Amino acid sequence: MNYMKKQEILALKQLATGIGSFIRYWGFRNIHGEIWTTIYLSNEPLSGIEICTLLNVSKALVSPALKELEAEGLIRQAASENSKTKRYQAEEDVNKVIHEVLKRREKPMIEKIQQSYLKLGTEVTDESVLNPERLQKMGAMIQMAELGLSTLLQENIIDE
Repeated sequence: MNYMKKQEILALKQLATGIGSFIRYWGFRNIHGEIWTTIYLSNEPLSGIEICTLLNVSKALVSPALKELEAEGLIRQAASENSKTKRYQAEEDVNKVIHEVLKRREKPMIEKIQQSYLKLGTEVTDESVLNPERLQKMGAMIQMAELGLSTLLQENIIDE
């Protein structure tokens, strides 16, 4: 890893922390976003130790996160001069990664919500304590979420 100025490291850490906070909304931990940002922005593949140094975090925090990011397809192992040292680089096609995460996680989640909504709709009667207008509005929200996700998952939309 080439030498980085202290200000550059601090600015990288600040950006990585911000992305880590954002990525939490997708069900990842902050450290996943911090590590991914650091690897993605690096000119060369990074080792776990280099990542620990740049982010000022422990190896115990980084090691499992690297495995999880690799399993998600966000990073992959790169060639290394030393067979004992694993080096990582980011998947370049971020849209592809987002597409796969949406398809694998969010799509089944919305489908399950839709099924639960439809089942509840068959259970509601005139004697029900549930508000039928609000139930209908909720159904519209679920449909909008389903439509939005379907639009994002169309190959030609996300690849642009």
